[in-house]
Amino acid sequence: MLHIVDEGKKHIFRRQDGPDGARPLFCIETPENAEDSFHISEDGTLITWTRRTKEPVDHMVMEAAACFEPEHPLVPAISYDGNPWGKDHEYKGLEKDGVPYTYAWHRCAVPGAACSWNQKDGLALFGSGRCSGSIFLKDQRPVYRVIWPETEEPQVLYADDWAEAYRGHMEPTDTFTAYLCPGAGIEAERNMLHHAWEQNYVSKKPVRAAEEVWNLSTAYAKLLYTQEEDGFQAFSIGFSWDGKKWIKRPDFKYEIGWCGQNASLAVSLLYDCQRRKSSGTEPKDWKESLQIAVSVLDSWVEKARSNDGFLLTRYDPQDSLIDACNLGTYGVQLFEAYDQARLLGLEKKAWLDAAFEICDFAMNRQRLDGGIGMSWNRDGSAHELNGTAGAFLILPLAQAFLRTGEDRYNIAAVRAYSYYYREFHNTGYGTSGALDTCCIDKESVIPLLKGGILMYRATGFDSYLQMAEEAAWYLSTWQWHHSVDYPEDSVLGMMHYDTFGGTAVSTSHLHIDDFALCYIPELLELSELTGNKEWKERALAVWRNGVQGISDGTLQIMDKAPRPAGSCDEAYLHTRWGALHRNKDGGWGGIFSVSQWLVAWPCAFRLEVLRKCDNWNLLNGLLQ
Repeated sequence: MLHIVDEGKKHIFRRQDGPDGARPLFCIETPENAEDSFHISEDGTLITWTRRTKEPVDHMVMEAAACFEPEHPLVPAISYDGNPWGKDHEYKGLEKDGVPYTYAWHRCAVPGAACSWNQKDGLALFGSGRCSGSIFLKDQRPVYRVIWPETEEPQVLYADDWAEAYRGHMEPTDTFTAYLCPGAGIEAERNMLHHAWEQNYVSKKPVRAAEEVWNLSTAYAKLLYTQEEDGFQAFSIGFSWDGKKWIKRPDFKYEIGWCGQNASLAVSLLYDCQRRKSSGTEPKDWKESLQIAVSVLDSWVEKARSNDGFLLTRYDPQDSLIDACNLGTYGVQLFEAYDQARLLGLEKKAWLDAAFEICDFAMNRQRLDGGIGMSWNRDGSAHELNGTAGAFLILPLAQAFLRTGEDRYNIAAVRAYSYYYREFHNTGYGTSGALDTCCIDKESVIPLLKGGILMYRATGFDSYLQMAEEAAWYLSTWQWHHSVDYPEDSVLGMMHYDTFGGTAVSTSHLHIDDFALCYIPELLELSELTGNKEWKERALAVWRNGVQGISDGTLQIMDKAPRPAGSCDEAYLHTRWGALHRNKDGGWGGIFSVSQWLVAWPCAFRLEVLRKCDNWNLLNGLLQ
């Protein structure tokens, strides 16, 4: 229960907290030329803060000062504890040279948002309209600000450098609104995410129907299919622009998971074969899908091995590592591939054996503390032990237990989940899931959501469901809770790109991608298991965001040739980011643009969602 004590222009918000009586949580001082009013929701989790000035003004700072010392400060999708982990080019700390960092409304997953908490207290603040947000410490206590007009200072982060501060302009106005979310500890963060979502979520139909997405995506998968001179058959990692035409990337060509998603694409073509057969199409139509899928998986299992006999996760270059992110995906997809092949009358025991081989690889390297590691050399020796991304190996271990009932798989999965969840829970973030970064990120916590639900299925213990939900809340800090209206002459403006529901990548790669597609099935299942409709809404918003920008074979962007049917960009530069000094072919240069990298994985993840979702009407926005 909150009480407001007014001391002239100073408003002190006090919390009634047990037998100790009321204690101050935060305070707000109203400027002389303004009046503040506050509306507290019935449950006390949302305070609508309205400031009216005597005359219209062309700038405003609404500031709230907390009365507790925080353990965790957060700016959604930008800064987690000030980004202490890793060595990438990113916002480090909460200020520079004594000036607090300020972030534009389009840079942050919730406009103008900031949050902090300790074990007992928490507070979040977010804004409305074209604002900026900031958080810094004063006398070891957090101060939150929502700022108009849009500003970014003292400097602006780009991929390759820092730019000077940005200061926008606005028409004078006399009314400003911000929102405060108190809570016990981390509950403040979740209250903020929930209320920002509730304010902005609107059910919409996606720009492409599920059937169309399936057909375009399978067409792109077949276009990516490549046969090498040495007999290896695989899906190219994607198309890039060579200055004249779209070509398959000539290096780092084949990857089993992560960006390449060869295993997932193969499984989807097995499903495509079944769909085409059951619909009565000509044999040549479904046989092509079958032939490609079988050839690719056979090649990886038989030919993509190191000299020491270990399964590889990248076919090239010759010194590439074996990594947990790829390997965990590989194992899960092999189990599904084996089952799907049997439905088609094929007995592919080699695929099943390879899946268990991956489980054995993980168990043989699991430490006493439960950790497994993140990457290995081709001889099987450890390369990097640290990083939450090692959690991806939980997934095949849990699947192996569900299939066999053998305790050794369950014990290994339980120990691994306990280790990686404990690491995540203690720090509040995940690391190194995006393999081309060394920073805090979104992707590394995905296996804690997926694995938590798998472990719940395997054991029936509610604690795994609770841990999966904690991972889902973290992933929600990366999800856009608002739609950005881009300038009409920008690339994203011309594409009519909608940020709502999309997710950013990491604290050093400030762009939106479609990677959240891969956990849509888990969000839908989490919604059913918990009865919380918000998880379903978030899943459907990911889908609507993730089916934008798909080429039908005629799409042209930035004066390039038409893009191949089914392809799309890997990245959408939703904010001031990209290459400040390098603008080759318009790729990563400028702002509010796209990557010009037509990678394989968004196509694979769309197919994966479609093959796991029984009711495409739900994805099409026909059901709620």
